[in-house]
Amino acid sequence: MTATITLPPDEPVILIDRTFDAPRELVFKCFTDPVHIVHFWGPHGSTTPVCKIDLWVGGRWHYVMAFPDGNRYPVTSAYLEISPPERVVYRDAPGNYDGNLESLAPPFMVTTILFEDLGGGKTRVHSSVVLNSIADRDHQVERGFAHTVSQGLERLAEYLKTI
Repeated sequence: MTATITLPPDEPVILIDRTFDAPRELVFKCFTDPVHIVHFWGPHGSTTPVCKIDLWVGGRWHYVMAFPDGNRYPVTSAYLEISPPERVVYRDAPGNYDGNLESLAPPFMVTTILFEDLGGGKTRVHSSVVLNSIADRDHQVERGFAHTVSQGLERLAEYLKTI
């Protein structure tokens, strides 16, 4: 099964849904534990050589995606909500973010991931990425953001078969 990508016409949001043949607790752990994230995060052909997670509200998630052409893409996020195994919410943050949410400028992007237990060892992941404007959303789509996430979810489906 592939991911479903939806762009509501009047909202600055990207919705990405994917169902996995794995229990919710395991899928949640894959999204919140660097031991797992390094195996699937990013598009096909990329690796994640750096992944550090402080899993608490206000905690920092920092990773680096590396590409075959030598480009490296560092990303830092701050956790806004963590409700195992149901929900994770995080936002963009500067690379020097120190855990003080109040010190952050307004976010460019807020991501909410819901983990829905479908029973029978299946989990649906609903990702909602809210941006500041429809123009910002459309720019991210043009840059390939939604397809990059979709490819990462394909990689996760394959990784789940190995654990």
